[in-house]
Amino acid sequence: MNRRINYFDRIVVLVVGLLILAGGMWAVGLYFDLPLSQRLTDFIDFPAWRAAPDQSWFDWALAGIMLVSAVLGGWLIALNVRRYRLSRVVSPASDDSGTIALNLATLAGAIAKELEEHPRVDSVLHSVVTHWDRPTMTITVRARPGADVLALRETLEASEREFRAATPGIEVDTVYKLHLLPPER
Repeated sequence: MNRRINYFDRIVVLVVGLLILAGGMWAVGLYFDLPLSQRLTDFIDFPAWRAAPDQSWFDWALAGIMLVSAVLGGWLIALNVRRYRLSRVVSPASDDSGTIALNLATLAGAIAKELEEHPRVDSVLHSVVTHWDRPTMTITVRARPGADVLALRETLEASEREFRAATPGIEVDTVYKLHLLPPER
């Protein structure tokens, strides 16, 4: 996820949360007859609110609010479900005579295929995405019950060393996840 999107999401959640909290405090204050809540209620023109649905502009205002809300909601959803896939990275060994571009997804697939050959590994998933404005390669290993975790860890560390030796200077974060499957009953 992008930092800006994450901060924007947090601000939206904060504002909505504060509005809900203020509304809840106002309602509790009305229940306990607190003077501040009563004064806020006195500012509301109840006859105008009750007469609003009978006005000619009310249906148009409601439709406009619904349309703006739908567009904003769709935009927020699209912003948050966007995939941050990364395909190629440029090697720092590139110069004026040519560019060296590596497909990290292909490399991650090769690592996954090699790890699947381990005797207690059930499956390996891989993804290469931009996470927090950094290229990140994630390898998820699903191991069978009874797997030797220390041996799997050594295999993952060896795989990481091989990857770093094959791609010197490439700025990419690697995440290895080891999931142990539950035992069969």
